[in-house]
Amino acid sequence: MNVMRAVQIFSPTVTATLRYLQESEDCRFQRVDATITFMKHMHYFFQIHNVSNRTYYIRSLDSSIAPYVDVSDERLEWLHMTFPNYIDDIQHISVTAGMKGLSQETAHALKFTAESTCMCIKFLLSQAGFYYVLTRAFSSDAVEATFSHVRLRGGSNDATDARAAEYAMRQILRCGIVKASKSSNTASTVNYVSHAFVQNLNSRTDTEDLILPMELKIKIFNLCKDIVPRADIYSASVAFLAGYIIKKIDDKFHCDDCLSPLLSFELPGPLLKLMFLQDRGGLTYPNSRFVGVVKQISDIALKMFPLLKFERACEQLLNIIFPHLEKNPLFKCEKHKRLVCKFVVTTTVKPVLDNICLETTDLVKAKLLQHKPVSRKVLKL
Repeated sequence: MNVMRAVQIFSPTVTATLRYLQESEDCRFQRVDATITFMKHMHYFFQIHNVSNRTYYIRSLDSSIAPYVDVSDERLEWLHMTFPNYIDDIQHISVTAGMKGLSQETAHALKFTAESTCMCIKFLLSQAGFYYVLTRAFSSDAVEATFSHVRLRGGSNDATDARAAEYAMRQILRCGIVKASKSSNTASTVNYVSHAFVQNLNSRTDTEDLILPMELKIKIFNLCKDIVPRADIYSASVAFLAGYIIKKIDDKFHCDDCLSPLLSFELPGPLLKLMFLQDRGGLTYPNSRFVGVVKQISDIALKMFPLLKFERACEQLLNIIFPHLEKNPLFKCEKHKRLVCKFVVTTTVKPVLDNICLETTDLVKAKLLQHKPVSRKVLKL
């Protein structure tokens, strides 16, 4: 199970997107307040159980992942009272409305985990003499690994009796499950030389013989003009990438003439509302014209990818887009204009190409799963 993907469902990015769609008066998202509240509670629950560093909360501007240093921490009160009461309210309201709500096992596990975490932190700070507590170190992986070895020693039996469990524990204590056997015949180093065909890295990257449709040519030509995108969810997400690019330009060139035409000095409008809903004080806000340029480059890369004939797709897109982007009035610094334009193109194109490759990989995996063979169980004698 990929835990990261499960946790990302409750991330602030998703909740801010739902809030953005609700405020944009989309009729499909007008009754998402309860969903957003639930997602925020679950995200906070995961965050306070994911404290792993003493200083990262300063860099990330997120106080929920600060180390625990005091028994009067408000997060402990939230674990002890607020969160269990919220779970009880969910169960009660669900029954009243004729819905199932959370399963009894899930509700009990959430409340039990919250209460046990609160009690462990208080014990370590008040009685064990800890100066601080990092909750990511609270893990049951070692216990689960022991149980899996007990089942394995009993012949992969999920319903072991007391005699089989005792025998398995004795074997684990005698042999050790994490130590490498000194009598094994495995070499310490294994050398392997691949005879696979090596591709020619000097492949052509010229784009003169590419035949582009007229619509795509117009998009490429319009890069030299001011582009103001429509305020929708796609453009609002592109604004994140535009702000990241501006931050990287500042780190790389340290030039005010390069930055000032790209920044927004006004209150966040509908285009930047999605950023504003997630901002903790460290985001860079681009102006609408630069967001339009980044969105236009992204659209061109998506439509041109199937037409590319040679390797090094990023270089080919750079050769096509750069001559027109260089003429855009946003880039006024004569000293860094060429470098900034190339940096904008490559930084925009790379995540687009990564997404295309990931989508292709997911499609291939889905096709492989459709033809998954029936598992063959081995009878152990």
